[in-house]
Amino acid sequence: MRAEPDEAAALLDGLHFDTLLQALAAGRGYEPALRDPPGRQGWSDVVPGSLSFGQLHAATDRLARLLSINRAQPGARVAILAPLGPEAVLSVLACLRAGLSPMLMPMHGNELELLRLIEATDAVMALGVARVGPLRPLLILRELAVRAFGTRFVGGFGAEVPDGIAPLDKLMDSATLHPLAEVERRAGLQVVDGATMSGPVEISERDVLGKALEISRLLKPMESSRIVTTLVGGDLAALASGPAMAMLTGVELLPLGLFSLGDLQACIEGGRNVHLVLPGAMEPALAQSRLASHPALASLVFVQRPAGSRALPAIDRPDVAIVDIDVAGAAEISVSRR
Repeated sequence: MRAEPDEAAALLDGLHFDTLLQALAAGRGYEPALRDPPGRQGWSDVVPGSLSFGQLHAATDRLARLLSINRAQPGARVAILAPLGPEAVLSVLACLRAGLSPMLMPMHGNELELLRLIEATDAVMALGVARVGPLRPLLILRELAVRAFGTRFVGGFGAEVPDGIAPLDKLMDSATLHPLAEVERRAGLQVVDGATMSGPVEISERDVLGKALEISRLLKPMESSRIVTTLVGGDLAALASGPAMAMLTGVELLPLGLFSLGDLQACIEGGRNVHLVLPGAMEPALAQSRLASHPALASLVFVQRPAGSRALPAIDRPDVAIVDIDVAGAAEISVSRR
């Protein structure tokens, strides 16, 4: 079932990530919101963990207060170099709560491309994680901050934070007393095309939640299910099909991070119905694997880049809802059900 335009507009009026998270924390605070894949420690040195809606709400508040200490102008940009996971989602939510505009940068960009994005947005802060496989995002951000005139603050998640970078996990514990100013106007999100590195383009929370609503109406996630996403970027397709849909429906989100077939199998075997988000190019591999017939699969979302492309063979599961997200650009997608 697809939401009619007037009905969707009514549902989205006055709705943003803060109101969603506050409602989830108040009503279902102890239920899981974000979970790491079991093999995360192997590629990030971080022990796998989880955050409930209540914990995510509290952590968002602490990080927002910490970021506001820098007294940036409302709407100032914050560059984020981390795969779509707990740290990235927390950073986006905290920036928006503090009146700042987050920009998730593609992990595969080289230093010149990332520097161009930081300079194009005049990013005043940069946040990241210590390690993603062979990549060292915090070392990259430290180098870029030296070369980018306007970047005044670089913060890192995790225990192993290099010199010259603020250890966010430690500082967040002492940030609760700092006042958080009321946000008069919600800042937008900056999205980048991971294929061409073009952008950034600004989108609103309403844009993201509107597409998430469109996807969720086609999939109908239940509270007892989970969303497993293999996407690592932060464009409209990734944000709408992952964090936004999870918060809009109150479903647990499990971002896979660095792809591992073993982790994917473990996530599907977790005893819940799974809504799996994959790049469209992976459909033939899934179609020929045993996972394609797994009874836990409730729906599949294939992100097609470029728009209109379809890889064969296709999944043949009449009992599974299959949705295609055709990506025309970082801020432009269309959603359809097969």
